[in-house]
Amino acid sequence: MKSLILTCLYLFKDTLHRWKERPASPLSRILVAFFLSLCALSFLANYVLSAKMLHDEIRKNGADLIIVFDTVRDGDPSKKNLLQHELPSLYGCDVLVLNDARAGVAHVGKTVFPILEYNMESCSFLSELGLEDVATVLLYNPSRSPLQAGPCTVTIADFDFSLNASPLPEGHLLGRLYPSGVILAPEGTFSSGQEAPMENCRYIIRVHEMTAARIRSIEEVLNNMVRYDGSMTMVQTHVGLLDRLEVLMGNQTECRTGFSLGIAVIVGILLTALASMEFRQNEYVYTLMKSFGVRPVLLIMAFIVENAFLIGLSFMGAVWAFMKTQRIVLGEFFKLGNSVLTYADIRQDLWLLGISLAGCVLLSSIPVAFSACRPIGKVLK
Repeated sequence: MKSLILTCLYLFKDTLHRWKERPASPLSRILVAFFLSLCALSFLANYVLSAKMLHDEIRKNGADLIIVFDTVRDGDPSKKNLLQHELPSLYGCDVLVLNDARAGVAHVGKTVFPILEYNMESCSFLSELGLEDVATVLLYNPSRSPLQAGPCTVTIADFDFSLNASPLPEGHLLGRLYPSGVILAPEGTFSSGQEAPMENCRYIIRVHEMTAARIRSIEEVLNNMVRYDGSMTMVQTHVGLLDRLEVLMGNQTECRTGFSLGIAVIVGILLTALASMEFRQNEYVYTLMKSFGVRPVLLIMAFIVENAFLIGLSFMGAVWAFMKTQRIVLGEFFKLGNSVLTYADIRQDLWLLGISLAGCVLLSSIPVAFSACRPIGKVLK
């Protein structure tokens, strides 16, 4: 083991010595491309992860939801079938229908819980809550309520009864809409058997694609329905916030593109200088090859292939090194916590940086092309 370590140290020292003697070498191109690509990936990943965290935080706070409050008078047609069945097939969304129970609200101590009724078609939407086992349940927010899971005494008007309490899962949409908690029950649980003059319905629409265009199109459909039937319906969205978010993301994308091009320009200048120096070091060898009939275009193509291989190898090494060390880089230097990125998250930036480096390879071959086409007599003078 000791001899192996000594051998590796000797080879490393010998490599550094050769590099000092011949600074314009393939190793120089590899190191330049590797370290600049690694720095570029670190800064670009900071932008990407910041944008991703902002996007997730906005979604977590309900920006992907459209809330419709609809009051249906006795004898008026309901929008339930249209919104719960037709809308998801047209716009790619999930719809939860909740009705205000006639009992109104319930009290647990001093805490007030609204009572909402759901239909059985919404059970799949509420699958995380275990409504198949316990149909009527009190859902509370563990961070805001002193309640514990299990039976608790609930008061409606002057009547007390026992109801099972269960914590809301973290990040559940009902937790966004009802931070203190809510009581869910199947339709008709708290009805008195008499028809009510009006019914209040809440349609919670969660879009699959959280974009301003998608939410605005659904909002326009809902507003047109309200305008045509003259119903008492209110539509609530966060489309204004999403518009500002998309402007911000567009500006950030332009900044990332400019940064990638700037790194590409720096790499291109350095590679061009190194390539020119290296070609001049070996100019007599290339001239001798031309004197034996090797065409200059073959020398240029050989250089481009060699350069593309070395830069591509350096770029892949930089990507691998970044993916292995990103938790340290992003967490310690950019203070972004323990969040990490996947290849899918930075695919666009990898493509952009890779194409920029490919342009650098072609740019660095320009002085080589001029040198390779020099007449043999001028070189041998």
